[in-house]
Amino acid sequence: MKQRVLFLSPALLFITLLLFVPFVYLLYLSFMDQDYLYGGPALPSFDNYVEAFSNPVYRESIVNTFRIGITVTVATLVIGFPVAYIISVSGKALATVLTVVTVLPLFVSVVVRGFGWIIVFGREGPLNSLLLWSGLIDEPIQVLYTEAAVVIALTHLLLPFMILPVLASLRDIDKRIIDAAMVLGSRRRDVFLHVIIPLCTPGFVVGSLLVFLHVLATFVLPAMLGSINIKMIATMIYQQVMIAGNVPAGAALAVVLFTFTMLVFGLIGAIRNRLNFDASPLEEGRAR
Repeated sequence: MKQRVLFLSPALLFITLLLFVPFVYLLYLSFMDQDYLYGGPALPSFDNYVEAFSNPVYRESIVNTFRIGITVTVATLVIGFPVAYIISVSGKALATVLTVVTVLPLFVSVVVRGFGWIIVFGREGPLNSLLLWSGLIDEPIQVLYTEAAVVIALTHLLLPFMILPVLASLRDIDKRIIDAAMVLGSRRRDVFLHVIIPLCTPGFVVGSLLVFLHVLATFVLPAMLGSINIKMIATMIYQQVMIAGNVPAGAALAVVLFTFTMLVFGLIGAIRNRLNFDASPLEEGRAR
């Protein structure tokens, strides 16, 4: 036991210095007043937290963040599951190509993607040009700097984080379970709904967790594509710290964001445990 502690001590020290200590200082700042940064007295209070939940702008940013997070999570799940299923049933060569195509966008900078979406959503961009050419609209529509632009861009950005966990769950399914269900007279639709999807729930949960938590903390794309029209928690933190110079208020919002993140993490973890429990009969059948 002592040897394990000694072996892990460098990593624990690293985590403590780079993660725990800064967070404690952030928590400390969140209870201070803005004047504290300029030599004022250290007078702890809950004013920043009261402001975070009473200010309508902050409340709007919290609601927007969760609404966009849920929307993007559902969108990536609806798009990602069919893609993952196609990859799982494809031949080795095609599956490799599709997997590479799925992962490849992750190597492109988020800022570069943001500028790309600005071009696509612009009034003279490809999207409006296509809609005008098809006759669906008579004049260019405003897509840029709207919530729709942010949702589309985030869905494209985070789609691989949904596809890969679901693909891993699909590949982990024992084909003998599917064969047994078919032999016992189950139709393909029933096998898909009552065998494949339940066994994919761990992938759904992990993918949803990754996507939703990314949206909670995302900053670049909402700032570029939503501008001041779409307020999210991360953008409000940036404005408080970098523009208003109110670091304690930004720290309080960061602590609120961290708290929400931990709550979501715990909730999804509980759901995952429940789903794993419900799927246990299938797992026992696979073991046999």
